[in-house]
Amino acid sequence: MEYLLKSAAIVTLFYISYKLFLEKETYFSANRIFLVSGLLLAFIVPFIIIPIYVENEPIYLEVTSTIEAAPKQINNITKIDYSQVLGLAYLAGVVVLLLKSITEFISLKQVLNNCKKRKDSRYTLLETSKKISPFSFFNIIVYNPNMFDKSELRHVISHEKAHAGQWHSLDVMLAQLVCILLWFNPLVWFYKKELQQNLEFIADQWAQGHSECSKTYQHVLLKTSVPNNQLAIANHFYNSLIKKRIVMLHKNPSHKRNQWKL
Repeated sequence: MEYLLKSAAIVTLFYISYKLFLEKETYFSANRIFLVSGLLLAFIVPFIIIPIYVENEPIYLEVTSTIEAAPKQINNITKIDYSQVLGLAYLAGVVVLLLKSITEFISLKQVLNNCKKRKDSRYTLLETSKKISPFSFFNIIVYNPNMFDKSELRHVISHEKAHAGQWHSLDVMLAQLVCILLWFNPLVWFYKKELQQNLEFIADQWAQGHSECSKTYQHVLLKTSVPNNQLAIANHFYNSLIKKRIVMLHKNPSHKRNQWKL
């Protein structure tokens, strides 16, 4: 349990540092490295033991005679082992969240199995008739072509290619695993949200940079501001903080002097 508490403390430290110093900066790729490093170090650092050498001092014992008192009758009272109770509660939480994640994987597999498939270079594009938000899972991109015109669809696919090409699904999967293992720390869930939001900034920046018209891309963002069915383990084009994403697209690049924060 001590190991988990140390891991939770490290995640908390990285989260607070990100919110205080990096959240408003436009070094999105560097922020990604920072956030992922926080999750990895949370499970590496607690294993590191720093030896502290203390000089042994002689201990002098004074021997005295004692008279043993007659043993008193002790009532047979069962004491509650709170550490065991906490351990069981922790395992129960892990099992529940693990089952939830497995259910999401099954739902994802069902969606993928009922799609029209085509290859686009190293990406696999899947067209679905379901009314769901476009999303990517590793090199797989899923979208409903009936929800967008051709121009809008190019922007949507470009955005998802940024996720797929930069392996953003690995970040999300890692964050999901950490949430399962450290579910008792409420900040870990906010940490995952910030990580996913930063991935959206990266994809938005990349997609707008490859767009003929930045206003058209922002229009597509606004069009998708109404949420549809989503899977927590995928990278979705729709994100509840659409306004913040558009603000970050308009924001001037952070000054180089702010790089010291990283």
